[in-house]
Amino acid sequence: MTNRILPIWKQVLEIQRRGMGQILTTHLAYAALGLVLFAPLAGIIGRLLLRLSGQPALADQDIAWFLLSPFGMVTLILFTALLITILSFEQASLMAISAGSAGGLYTGTRQALYFTAMRAGKIFAFTVRLVTRLLIITLPFLATAGVIAWFLITDYDINYYLTEKPPEFLLAATLIALSLLTMLVIVVRKLLAWSLTLPLILFTELPASRSFAESEKLTQGHKRTILAALAIWALAAFLLGALVLGIVQVLGSRLVPLFFDSIGWLVPVLGGLVALWLVGNLLITAFTSGSFASLLVVFYKQYGPAFRPGDLMDNQQGWRWRLTAPRFALLLIGAAVVAGLVGTWLLNGIRIQDDVLIVAHRGAAGKAPENTLASVRQAIQDGADWVEIDVQESRDGEVVVIHDSDFMKLAGVDLKVWDGTLKQLQEIDIGSWFGPEFSAERVPTLIDVLEEVRGQSRLVIELKYYGHDQQLEQRVVDIVEQAGMVNDVAIMSLQYDGIRKIRDLRPEWVIGLLSAKAIGNLASLDVDFLAVNMGMAKPGFIRRAQLAGKQVFVWTLNDPVSLSRMMSLGVDGVITDEPEMAREVLAERSGLSSVERLLVHTAVLFGRPVPPRLYRDQSP
Repeated sequence: MTNRILPIWKQVLEIQRRGMGQILTTHLAYAALGLVLFAPLAGIIGRLLLRLSGQPALADQDIAWFLLSPFGMVTLILFTALLITILSFEQASLMAISAGSAGGLYTGTRQALYFTAMRAGKIFAFTVRLVTRLLIITLPFLATAGVIAWFLITDYDINYYLTEKPPEFLLAATLIALSLLTMLVIVVRKLLAWSLTLPLILFTELPASRSFAESEKLTQGHKRTILAALAIWALAAFLLGALVLGIVQVLGSRLVPLFFDSIGWLVPVLGGLVALWLVGNLLITAFTSGSFASLLVVFYKQYGPAFRPGDLMDNQQGWRWRLTAPRFALLLIGAAVVAGLVGTWLLNGIRIQDDVLIVAHRGAAGKAPENTLASVRQAIQDGADWVEIDVQESRDGEVVVIHDSDFMKLAGVDLKVWDGTLKQLQEIDIGSWFGPEFSAERVPTLIDVLEEVRGQSRLVIELKYYGHDQQLEQRVVDIVEQAGMVNDVAIMSLQYDGIRKIRDLRPEWVIGLLSAKAIGNLASLDVDFLAVNMGMAKPGFIRRAQLAGKQVFVWTLNDPVSLSRMMSLGVDGVITDEPEMAREVLAERSGLSSVERLLVHTAVLFGRPVPPRLYRDQSP
């Protein structure tokens, strides 16, 4: 096997050496093309979706329900097909460059793009057939996985299964894993058999309709060799990515301490490290894309029909760039300017004055059992500005404080919240799982929590919907008003329809939307604040939301670095299981200089600390 793999990779590396400049520029061209084409098309499909929904934006659960609908599945397939199409066109251009290099010819980016454009119809036909074949293979397995999940892990709340991992969960996970593994094996075998399909339609007159069968015939008996070569490619891509990150981290750990006393030098140094990381990733993606195309060309040369690269394209000797001393000096100057600009951008993105609210997630859930009076008291003691809780309705119409749909995770009791009366619910011990000292904790009512926080903190009430709510919004409104605490309460939910009902009932109340994913402009929704996960809390999103008059809260932050970085980005509040830690971070930040804030802000580049403990449930 080694005797067959080494010659293949020698040819690939030689092709890369000869054509790396053209490969890089072509990769950049397609990155720009992908941005120009994919972003608008994604926007068009997103706008169509929003128009059909009648809402200006969709978040989490609305997106999930949409994707499970027939139209949503078609949309998802179209998105995937569009992405595969762009990648196929890029690979076609890179194969043109690789084929030229393999034949000792110079193929520039312009020639490669022209070569691809002349075969656009065949490439598109190939993409349609590839996506269709993959759907035929994968959909039965995905449906099987869905059926397994439906029958085995839908009796109780999903948080119970994820936390406790009972036998039925392990059985379901095993069966689903076996199903998906079988699917993966079949897909890999088919993709190996189809590895010559794209080269065939590029370098021969064979139509796309016959290319898959021809590729399967040509690769017969060579799949192990192809698999081994591609496995080396995948390993190399992973190692190169890790190498770039490792180099940046090592350089950062060595260089940054030398400039602690001078922000004037620290800014360009950190900017240079960020720029180095970005450029390194760009070079790696260009190499991995180019080497993959080169591999397919080498496979085609060995197993496919003969062809002459010179017959496929106009072999014009294009302009070749050489690195001379003046050009090298210009590169250094350009690198210094870029480093300074990136560093300044980093610095400008840091808030110097902190004005951040601390929201205790389900109370101080890191120190006491979630959504109990003990966790509420602990949150108040730890200095939380707001205490966040979850509410549902019991069978007898009481508004109770609990996150999950049942008690399996908290107490191992198979009882849905909506199936039990308040008396039945409050017979369940929901504290012992956390520690024996909390064995007396029972499910509190919303009234209990309002009285607990009165005059000491403010309360964020999250409306939980599991399809069994009756008059949840009206009952919450009535309870809050009867307690006389309208000014100390905010309402939020993952479901926009739920908080819109609150808006209709009480237009002046403070309401917010929870979200981990979104389609459309969340800032355009009729809400007062947005509570998003850290992945959505990008500087641009925060700025747009705040300009639209919305506050931005981020969940669930449980380590000092994440807390400090989000504070630096200017969020209005942090949602955490550890309000005392968040208060300590705020206190420490008050004594930090701009240099130290910049260092914390970029700490992710140099190895972010691991949170000291794991949390059972960090979902909203």
